Formats: sequence, C-alpha cells, structure tokens
Amino acid sequence: MAVKVLLSFSNLIFSEGIASLLEGQDDITYRILGNDEDPEECVKSFRPDVVLMDIITLYGLFGNISPTPRMSFVLVDTHCGEENIANAFVTRRVTGILTVDTDAKLLIKAIKVVSRGEIWIDNNNLKNLVVGLNAIKGPISQGRISGREREIVSLVASGHRNKEIAEKLCISEQTVKTHLYRIFKKLGLQNRSQLIVFALKNSDLTDGHLYEEQELHP
Repeated sequence: MAVKVLLSFSNLIFSEGIASLLEGQDDITYRILGNDEDPEECVKSFRPDVVLMDIITLYGLFGNISPTPRMSFVLVDTHCGEENIANAFVTRRVTGILTVDTDAKLLIKAIKVVSRGEIWIDNNNLKNLVVGLNAIKGPISQGRISGREREIVSLVASGHRNKEIAEKLCISEQTVKTHLYRIFKKLGLQNRSQLIVFALKNSDLTDGHLYEEQELHP
C-alpha cells in the first residue's frame, strides 16, 4: 500500500518543489494543502500517513491538530534554530526532522521510515537534540524551584516566548528573564532547549524535592 503524504508549507512554491521530488514514486502518493483549504477537513478526507511541514505551518494551520499513531509529522528545518527544533520535537511530537538541503533519495527514505512509526532525524539536528538530552542525564541540581518558576518552566515547555509568559503571568518581560536565569542556575542547565527537555522528562513531578509551595507574588 502506498504511503500517503500531505504537503503543507507556508510557501506554496516550496510544497510544489517537494512534490516534484515525489513524482514517479509508485509507493508514495501525495497531496498539496492549498492556502484556502481547511487542514482538518483535508486530514479527514485524505487520511495522510505523513504530513510534511515547516515551523510556521506546524504552529499555525496545524496548531490544533496533533499527530496520531497512524499520522506522523515531519518538520523541514528551514533554519528554525536549535531551540525551535527541540521545542517541536518534545511538545508537538514531531517524529521526523529534515534539513532543506536533503536530497530526494533521503527524503523518500525518511518518509517511509516515519510512516512505519519510527523516528528520522538528520545528523545536524540530531546533534542539537543530543546536546539537550545529555544535559539532563546526569544528577539534577538540588536547587529548589519556586511556584512561580515552576509556572514559567511549564509555559516555556508549551512553546511560549518571554513576552507571552510575561503577559500571562502579569509580570514584566525582564522579570521573566530574571526567573529563567535563576532556573537555569538551579537546575544546572545552559539554555531554553535543555529546559524544554527537562520539563518534558520531569512532567510527573508534582510536589517532589524540586518544588516549593506556590508563591503568591513574582
């Protein structure tokens, strides 16, 4: 049975370019999501095995659509940055990450691998993810996270930027930065990507040694 691939990029020309690489593949069928189409309706009617997208589409058109056991998300890294790649991998359950210079042979191989429920990450992005994962494999710092800091960790892991966090918590953006600096120091982390991975790996910790009682003020 042919693998069904939905192409959904913020740039329609890019979608058409990817489509040209899939032409002539007997075991792959594809459909391009038009700019005026409803992605939810398209998913229901086409029932894709794999959705190829960029970071804008992932958080835009597909912001309210999640991958399923039979539908995987593959992100094409259009110079998204390490932080956004890590965020997409751990919060949006992306199971494939490709660079824009991936050739047709590897693209097709990646699609087939992901359609089988496996993970495909190119070497450049794998390095970025491994750095983040390795950073939390060792003993976690004994520094305690306050209630407000815990809220910030949760919002960071959900993909919110500093300005958005400040608005949600009714504090200044500078206060958010100060909290993040303290959080990094307490947990022995270096950057936001590592914090995202940490948050996902420790999502089951509700009242352990890492947290103090909820604070009432920032």
